[in-house]
Amino acid sequence: MTTFNSLLTRLLLLSITAGAALLTNVAAQSCSDPVALEGQCAIDASHLQMNDLQTIGSHNSYKLAIPPAELELIHGYNERSALTLDYSHLPLTQQLDMGMRQIELDIFYDPEGGRFSRPLLPQQTAGKPGTSAFDASELSAPGFKVLHSQDIDVRSNCMTWIACLEEIREWSKANPQHVPILIMFNAKEGGSAYPGVTPALDFTVTAYENLDAEILSVFNPSDLITPDEVRGDYPSLREGVLNGGWPALDAARGRVFFAMDERPEKVQMYMRGKKSLQGLPIFVNSVNEEADHAAYFTINDPVGSFERIQKAVKAGFIVRTRADANTIEARENDPSRREAAFATGAQYISTDYYLPRADFSPYQVQLPGNVIARCNPVRTASCQ
Repeated sequence: MTTFNSLLTRLLLLSITAGAALLTNVAAQSCSDPVALEGQCAIDASHLQMNDLQTIGSHNSYKLAIPPAELELIHGYNERSALTLDYSHLPLTQQLDMGMRQIELDIFYDPEGGRFSRPLLPQQTAGKPGTSAFDASELSAPGFKVLHSQDIDVRSNCMTWIACLEEIREWSKANPQHVPILIMFNAKEGGSAYPGVTPALDFTVTAYENLDAEILSVFNPSDLITPDEVRGDYPSLREGVLNGGWPALDAARGRVFFAMDERPEKVQMYMRGKKSLQGLPIFVNSVNEEADHAAYFTINDPVGSFERIQKAVKAGFIVRTRADANTIEARENDPSRREAAFATGAQYISTDYYLPRADFSPYQVQLPGNVIARCNPVRTASCQ
């Protein structure tokens, strides 16, 4: 486990410069690529809507590597968990520079502040070889926190919801021609099977109201693509989607939209009785394709759900799927899930391996031609 993390850290640091050089080459190459939607090319995309694209994002985008001493404790409790948690990401700004257009955050409700400022595993390994000090300075104030698993996997590139959003906002303002960025999140609740873990608080109606307020404290309404905009004059959000309600791609450039990836009970709690999310800033993982609020779907398995994803994309819905999960594809150098994800037409494809991890395999997720975004292979064959 120690070898995995130390090698990964060195590889990621070395890859920052290489990644920047790669993107310079990609931008130049994109000018001859008829399906490139972002870069230095003057592609005519005036006839496209934002759901006519396909692009890549990162899974648990905030996550830093678990120090080896902490990972060894996890391994001793559950070997499988240690394997699946052995991944990490570059800072959000660098991911966005490298072409990620979907960011995923896990958020915890902390209305009083300090609930996550003394995590268990960093305390248990403090001062031991293979660990590092845990900086809790951003965790004392009230507000939503960003981490993977309380007490266990707690290190993040941006420790608070607002800090993460501010970083995305600043990058967006500096790059106003980017295709729309999907910011999706999980609202984490409950405890853990690992002994001694402090349970996370449940998300209440008040919590979701506070969450909306934090979003609007960072982004201006004009920066957001919202359910109201997509619904337009139609009676329901679903009808707006099925009648071409997503903004034109050119009008969506430089903007972001939010999606809540949660089970139906949490979706209903967030909606607060608003069947088409009227007045709310966040799309939700739709309960089904017939629901009034249907617009966005998280469908993680592009192999088992291949036909469902294609059908949803063809109808006009936006779908996010995963090219890999639990480090399996990278360890086995298995591209089958990745290729299925591309072929589904899902607009946003999530990965932990926008850079390959050499101690696993050459496995990597990039769009054909290494472009940042392309015309959706299910919805439209060409940008021309």
